[in-house]
This record gives sequence, C-alpha cells and structure tokens, in this order.
Amino acid sequence: MFKMLVLQQLYNISEEELEYQVNGRLSFIRFLSLGLAEPVPDATTVWLFRQQLKQQGLIEELFDQLI
Repeated sequence: MFKMLVLQQLYNISEEELEYQVNGRLSFIRFLSLGLAEPVPDATTVWLFRQQLKQQGLIEELFDQLI
C-alpha cells in the first residue's frame, strides 16, 4: 500500500487516477509487485490508508526516509 502512495506522490495523481493507472500500466504493476490477476486496491482503500498514516503521524516520517 505504501508503494501506491509513493506512485501517487511521484505522479501527482488522485486516488481514483492511481487506481486507474495501476490497472492499466504494466510498469506500475511491476513496481507494486502485483501479479496480472491480482486485485488492485481501490481508491477508497488507498485514501483510508493515507488517512490512517496521517492520524498516526507517520506519513511525513515515511516519506522523509525515502529522500
């Protein structure tokens, strides 16, 4: 799930656009280590995951570690 947030941040796209892109781009699927038949988390799931990280004060810390 965090890798999905990384893609969203890199490409500056919404949760809905992220879901659409992951379903249609082989490079995104590979980056996420998903199989072609595996389900992709929907936009709401990604949003809820981001909200949970924000509530716990972890999102900034995690992204800071990537830099």
